[in-house]
Amino acid sequence: MTSITSTLPTSAQPSLRIRHATLADAQAIAAIYNASLRTPPYQPEGTSADEGARWMAEQMAQVRELDAPPQAHYLGPMSLPMARMLIAAHVRAKRHLLVAERHGEVQGWMGSLGLHERPGLSRLFELAYYVAPRARGQGIGTGLVHHLIEQASEWQVDRLLAMVWSDNTASLSVLRRAGFESWGQLPGAITAFGKRRDMLLLGRVLPNLPA
Repeated sequence: MTSITSTLPTSAQPSLRIRHATLADAQAIAAIYNASLRTPPYQPEGTSADEGARWMAEQMAQVRELDAPPQAHYLGPMSLPMARMLIAAHVRAKRHLLVAERHGEVQGWMGSLGLHERPGLSRLFELAYYVAPRARGQGIGTGLVHHLIEQASEWQVDRLLAMVWSDNTASLSVLRRAGFESWGQLPGAITAFGKRRDMLLLGRVLPNLPA
């Protein structure tokens, strides 16, 4: 598959470039993901920046050289080898992990958590995206979601699904503005950092693909 690139201008920000991730992006992808784990909603309310950083350092020391999560239901930092494996898995599936960059800097990324690989679900794409803390609120998540909507037919996808923690208000807002609707709820399904949360399922139906 050839590399896909789009440029999305906004009224308040420089153009946002979205492209396929390469192995050279692994460090940025891991760093953006790990930054998200240091703050709410992942960490409990009231966790200071220093406390979040200490937690991250302790956890990273245990997985730095691992290329796969150390146990099932892992909720911890992404090592550089894990990020490389994630990029490669998307290439093999021919549904590339996407990165969003401004001024040559990767500020966000989007991939799949794999639900579409189950038998009979090949036309469903479960998305997940992450934005660098300093770049949040600047349209990067929105740009990635809209790019995915435009890209979906080329990937033979006509259903998009996002599974979002109930207190992740920023992602819920981005998805709803992009036309995603409520597809269900898993009450108390998430147990993380000493707190239980609901998992919300949001989806969008795209034009049906030819049979």
